[in-house]
Amino acid sequence: MKKYLMLIVTVLCGLILVACKPTFKGTTVKFRVPSGVISNALQQILPEFEALHEGEIKVELEPVSGGYDGLLTKNIYDLNNKTCPTMTIGYPDHFAVYLSGNGLENLTPYMERDNFDLSDFVKAYLPENQLGDDGEGAYYGLPLNKSTEVMIYNKTVFDIMGYKVPTTWAEVETLGEQILRDCAEKKLDNLEYNDEPVLGKDDKKPSEYLSKGAFYPIAYDSTDNAFITILRQWDAKYTEKVSVSKGYAVFNEEENVNDTVEGLKYFQDLAKRKIFSVAESFDESYASNAFKNLQCLITIGSSAGVGYNVPSGDKFEIGIEPVPYRDEDHKYVISQGTNVCILSQGATQEEKEAAWELIKFLTSVESTVKFCMSAGGYLPIRESAYEDETYKKYLQNPLYKTHADSAKAAKKYRGEELGYSMFVDPAFKGSSTIRTSVGSAFSRIIVQKEDIRTVLNETIKNLGPAYQR
Repeated sequence: MKKYLMLIVTVLCGLILVACKPTFKGTTVKFRVPSGVISNALQQILPEFEALHEGEIKVELEPVSGGYDGLLTKNIYDLNNKTCPTMTIGYPDHFAVYLSGNGLENLTPYMERDNFDLSDFVKAYLPENQLGDDGEGAYYGLPLNKSTEVMIYNKTVFDIMGYKVPTTWAEVETLGEQILRDCAEKKLDNLEYNDEPVLGKDDKKPSEYLSKGAFYPIAYDSTDNAFITILRQWDAKYTEKVSVSKGYAVFNEEENVNDTVEGLKYFQDLAKRKIFSVAESFDESYASNAFKNLQCLITIGSSAGVGYNVPSGDKFEIGIEPVPYRDEDHKYVISQGTNVCILSQGATQEEKEAAWELIKFLTSVESTVKFCMSAGGYLPIRESAYEDETYKKYLQNPLYKTHADSAKAAKKYRGEELGYSMFVDPAFKGSSTIRTSVGSAFSRIIVQKEDIRTVLNETIKNLGPAYQR
């Protein structure tokens, strides 16, 4: 009987802890994010949150340099020393590292207590936050800033030349052959837009780039995204998750390797024929400069970075559409962007409660709209935000045409009638290492034209036994 009573008391105490919100009096939430666009956008909306709580909750925003990798490194160091901030943002594979070290707060009890409704969130953004091993689908984060990949093309050249915007890789191949012929015949050298030359007198002509091996019809920004997406579209399995602390690279295993090689060979053949390239083909980190120089007419990149492809002086107009796919049964596109979480090491319960209040604020319709407008190019995390009048007016503003076109292209992925599947591979500790490795492998396959099976074997060998079954 005593054990039974003790159990009841324990359960009741847990319920009371979760059910009763603390009174905030000068509580500070330390929020660590990458410096740049994200921190600048947050600085625009955080004062409103503090005003809502009338000074009872203060947010100490800590921008760190080095992008998301720098953020991950700093958070891991501080988690080990129990000096971490209250909150941070990151990719699912970063969260898996934190969770494997008992560094993430389970958000589900907070959500259940407050009847937090997930039905309005974009469905594709939710599963990646259920990365625990508890089998109950507990949430350890929620979406914050989201993007995806889109196809950006030179609409001016396409309109003048009568090119059809491709939807499949087979159409890209056919179009690429036509573009190379036209480029060799110098048909792209002296085009005009609004009665003005597209290229200035000092600009190199596309035919000049072609003669030097520096012109390709299409370029892909992210080598790791390219590798992972190609495997999806060619029915090859990329990784396998065992637990949040353990997973494997399986793309080179016997049951997967033939599909892996088939997909990669298709694109290596396109590269050998000078149709397909990656940013590294131009000695660049991104293909945007090559695109603006007319060294390529199509580029695939993040919806959040579309603006970098707009040429100065309105030399030409860009168009934005969904990425090409293999066929109707393989319309896969990768989902990108980060989520927000509470770190469980070093924070008091009151600070965690305050952080949860901030998460609710940041994931509201009003906040996601304001964030997207401030950051530019990111996509709302809630479905109803797309119908929000403020967001609609923002997208109708000619100054933000590229953001509007990007949002329209990304919206096509969510419509079930078009049959696209947005995906994120299951995250586990070390999955980010695999991702980096396959990105390097894809560069070797496309740029150096190395033997595919040799590259795959060396990639697995370099990853080591920990990533092999």
